Amino acid sequence: MKKIIVMGIPHHGNLGDNAIAVAEEEILKKYFSDYPTYFMQEDHLDVCAERVKKYINNEDIILLHGGGNIGDTYERPEKGRRKVIELYPNNKIIVFPQTAYFSDSEKGKEELEISKRIYNGHKHLVLLAREKKSYFFMKEHFDKAKVYLTPDIVMTLERKTNKPRKGALLLFRGDREKTLDNKIIEEIKSMVNERYGSYILSDMSVKTQGHNVSGAYRDRLLKEKWNEFQTAKIAITDRLHGMIFAAITETPCIAFGNFNYKIIESYEWLKDLDYIQFCNNIEELEEKIEKVESTKNINYNNHFAEEKIVSILKQEIRG
Repeated sequence: MKKIIVMGIPHHGNLGDNAIAVAEEEILKKYFSDYPTYFMQEDHLDVCAERVKKYINNEDIILLHGGGNIGDTYERPEKGRRKVIELYPNNKIIVFPQTAYFSDSEKGKEELEISKRIYNGHKHLVLLAREKKSYFFMKEHFDKAKVYLTPDIVMTLERKTNKPRKGALLLFRGDREKTLDNKIIEEIKSMVNERYGSYILSDMSVKTQGHNVSGAYRDRLLKEKWNEFQTAKIAITDRLHGMIFAAITETPCIAFGNFNYKIIESYEWLKDLDYIQFCNNIEELEEKIEKVESTKNINYNNHFAEEKIVSILKQEIRG
C-alpha cells in the first residue's frame, strides 16, 4: 500500500515552523487518513533518511516540511532537503509551501547552483511556493520541477476565540532577518503604551531548555502563544507567522517587513482582511492602527487556503 513519509519536521523552538508542522499534520489526517503516514524530524535526516530507504517503495510519496528556508540563509534545512531529493530519485517528492530566497553574495550564487543541479536532477519533484516571487523564482531556476503557487499552510488553521482582550502584543525579530532597529522599536513601545495602557513584548521563538519540540509539548507551546494573540487588542510584528497568527486568531495586526520579501508577498493572501495591515515605515504606523481599530468586520475563513492546498495535494498524491 502506498505510504506518505513527511520529512524535516522541526524540533526547535520557532513556533512559526511548529505551526506549519501542525497544519501539515491536520491536512493529512483530514484528507489523506487512508494512507499510512510517518514523520521524521529535521535533526534525524542526516542519518535516518538513508537508514529508512529499504522501507520506502518507489510508489510511496515523500513530503518535505514547508517554511522559509529554500536558500542560503538557513544551511541545515536546505542541505537536508537536497539529501532527500538525491536519495530518492524514483519517488514523487512534494515540498510543502516554501519561500525561496538565495542572497546575491558569492555564497548565495554557489548554493543556488548546487540546489539547481539537485532539484532539476529529480524526475518527480513538486514545489509549492507560498508567494509569487518564490513561485516565479522556482519556475525560473527549478524549471524541471512542477511548481504551484499556494498560501502558507498555517493559513489553513483557524484559532478563533471570544476571550476578553487588553493591551498590545509586540513581536519583533532579533536574528539575521531583523530590519527594524532598536530606536524604532522603542518608538513603537512608547506609542502603544500610551494608546493601549500596556503591552507584552513577546517573540515567535521560545527557549526550550534543550528539549525537542514535538507532540503534546508542541501543542502546549502553540496554545500558549495563540492565547497571547487571542487576549490582545492589537499585535504589531515583523514576523511572518506573527502576522498569520494574528489573522487566524482574528487579532487586529500591523505587520512590518523583514530582510526579504516573504512578509509583504504573503500579505497578498491576507490583504482583504481589513484588520491586517502592512506598514512600510514608522511614519505610517498611527494611520494603520486607526484603520484596524475602525474595522467592524473581523472574521477569518480558512477555506481559500485549505481548498487551494488540498486540491493540489489530492492531484499529486492520489494522481
